[in-house]
Amino acid sequence: MLKRIMVALDGMNTEQANLFLDRLEGSSPSLKIGMEMFYSAGPEFVKNVQQKYHSDIFLDLKLHDIPNTVKKAIAALEGLPIKFLTIHLAGGAAMLRAAVEQARISIPDTSLLGVSYLTSIDQNDFKVLFNYSTQEEIDQAFQRLFELAFETGMDGLILSPKELPLIQEMESKRGASLLKVCPGIRFEEDIKSGETGDQKRVETPESAFSKGADYLVIGRSLTNAKNLSQRLEFLGQITKAPNASD
Repeated sequence: MLKRIMVALDGMNTEQANLFLDRLEGSSPSLKIGMEMFYSAGPEFVKNVQQKYHSDIFLDLKLHDIPNTVKKAIAALEGLPIKFLTIHLAGGAAMLRAAVEQARISIPDTSLLGVSYLTSIDQNDFKVLFNYSTQEEIDQAFQRLFELAFETGMDGLILSPKELPLIQEMESKRGASLLKVCPGIRFEEDIKSGETGDQKRVETPESAFSKGADYLVIGRSLTNAKNLSQRLEFLGQITKAPNASD
């Protein structure tokens, strides 16, 4: 069972997604359905996939709008079998509180995950977008978002493995923890060959788990893998390792 691995069904149509899922050999990972798939296939695809494969569903919509719009968007998801839903922390405290309030009503079994900065953003982007010149300034920017997640009642965070030490320090001081879900995951051979796509802050699965990740989001490294069975077996081994225990 690979519930702590979230397979991203990106870049596929519904037929391709189902063909891929049939190849997972009973490993039952969680499934990430992003904007591309949700916009094209709709809520019925979410229901059908969950019913057929009995997987936890991570609906990655990265909601980010005025509070009332986000609240209504979450209300519209009522009845969907969603285990996780993403909200952009940059939307601010009022938006996040509205999201939490509505989620408790419409999708009470769903964990809300606050998106920090996308893993496609690197140090140059931080400089251009926010005028953060040093790593200290970047770290402080992440910590401000993480603090907002704590204050507004979010259940977890979306962050690259590189920020895990920052949130763990904050958790230790607060005596409280958040779910830590890490995208930007690539196998070692992918990183060495430069096959990281548009991800810039990347790490290997074993590194992310060793740093304290609760879940890993992996897309093309699995969906396009020629050695899928081998990679699934490897992931099964490291999710059972002591440093990856629940």
